Amino acid sequence: MGENDPPAAEAPFSFRSLFGLDDLKISPVAPDADAVAAQILSLLPLKFFPIIVIGIILLVLHSERAVVHFDCSGKYRCRSSFKCIELTARCDGVSDCKDGEDEYRCVRVSGQNAVLQVFTAASWKTMCSDDWKGHYANVACAQLGFPSYVSSDNLRVSSLEGQFREKFVSINHLLPDDKVTALHHSVYVREGCASGHVVTLQCTACGHRRGYSSRIVGGNMSLLSQWPWQASLQFQGYHLCGGSVITPLWIVTAAHCVYDLYLPKSWTIQVAPSHLVDNIAYHSKYKPKRLGNDIALMKLAGPLTFNEMIQRVCLPNSEENFPDGKVCWTSGWGATEDGAGDASPVLNHAAVPLISNKICNHRDVYGGIISPSMLCAGYLKGGVDSCQGDSGGPLVCQERRLWKRSSLNTVDGILETAALEGTVHTGPPATSLLAM
Repeated sequence: MGENDPPAAEAPFSFRSLFGLDDLKISPVAPDADAVAAQILSLLPLKFFPIIVIGIILLVLHSERAVVHFDCSGKYRCRSSFKCIELTARCDGVSDCKDGEDEYRCVRVSGQNAVLQVFTAASWKTMCSDDWKGHYANVACAQLGFPSYVSSDNLRVSSLEGQFREKFVSINHLLPDDKVTALHHSVYVREGCASGHVVTLQCTACGHRRGYSSRIVGGNMSLLSQWPWQASLQFQGYHLCGGSVITPLWIVTAAHCVYDLYLPKSWTIQVAPSHLVDNIAYHSKYKPKRLGNDIALMKLAGPLTFNEMIQRVCLPNSEENFPDGKVCWTSGWGATEDGAGDASPVLNHAAVPLISNKICNHRDVYGGIISPSMLCAGYLKGGVDSCQGDSGGPLVCQERRLWKRSSLNTVDGILETAALEGTVHTGPPATSLLAM
C-alpha cells in the first residue's frame, strides 16, 4: 500500500474469514441484497435512473396499500399466502389455508404446570379432567409430534395461572374411544370444570441429571453429567459455539454460529463421543448482525443414546414465563477471560439472575434493543457472564426438579453473545433470545 492510498476499512468479523472461506460460494445462504442491487444498477445507463426511481416509489406506495389490505388484526393469517381467515375457522376441521396450516397446532401444553389446552371456537381453552381417560394422552402427544407420552395427571383449577382458568373444554363423553383421534374435534366448550380439576401432560422425559450429585466442592468447573444436554459445536475440529440436546437427533443453537458456515460435513457435535452433522436449518427471518430470530437446528447423522452423560433438556411450555430475579445457569467451553479468544479446555458454568426487560432496555444498558420476545440474564455490574465460545449454549432454569431452557414464549431461548462478545467482567448482562 502506498503512502497516499486510503487506509483499508476494517472487515467485520465472521467465522468464514477465520477459516479462510471468504471466496467459497455456499448456495443455501441467500446473497446480500445490497450487493445484488449494486451490481444490477451498475449495468444500467444513467438515463434510466429517473424511471427506476419513479418505479420504486410507485412500488412502495402499492406495497403499503397491500399491507393495509392484508392486515389480519383479529384474524388468523395463513403463512402460505396473504389470506386472512376468521379465528373460528382455525382448527375447525376444514383446511382454509393453501397448505392447510390453519389445521395444525391445535393442541398445546401451557404454563408452569404443563396444562393441556385445545384451540377451538376461536381461542385456546383448558382441558377439564371430566370424562378424561388416560389413553387420550397418547392422542394429545401425537398431535404435538411425540410418539408416546410420559405421564398425564390432574390439577386443581385454583392452582392455575389466571390466564388458564377462563375458558374450558371437556371430551365429548358420547364419542366412542376410537373416534377420539384429534382432541380439537372431540371436545365441547363449557364455563367451568365440574370436577374442579384440569389435565396436565408430559410427552417426553427431559431435564433430568441422572448421573450427577449436587455435592460438589466449590468452583465453577463442571462435570459433564452436571449439564448432560450441553453440546460443543466444532467446525473443522475447533470449538466455536455451544448447543443443547433436545431430541436424539437434534441440537438447538444460535443462527449466527452457523449462518456463514453452512457446511454440514465440516461440523461435528461433541456430546460425549463426537457425532457428524447431517443438516443445518436456521430461522428464515434471521438477519446477520441483528438480535432477533437467532436460532438454528443441527440434525445429527445418527441418533444419540441417552445415558448418565447425555440427556435432553426440556423446552419451555407455551405461555410459560420465568420471574425476574430467578437464578438460572449458563454453561459452556467459552473463554474465561475478557478478550481471550481461546476456548476453555473444561466445561464451566455460572449462575445468573433473570433481569426485567424494562431494566435491560435502560439507556445505560441496552438502550431499547431488547424486544418482548427476548429476556436478559446476568449482573448489571458484570463479573459473571457468558463469553466468546458460549454463544448458542444453554441458559437453563430449574422448575419442579426439571431443567428447562429459558424463554418468554413457546420456543427456546438462545444465549446470544455475537453482538455483545467480551462482556465478561465489564459489560452489560448476557441476552437470551427467543427463537421464533
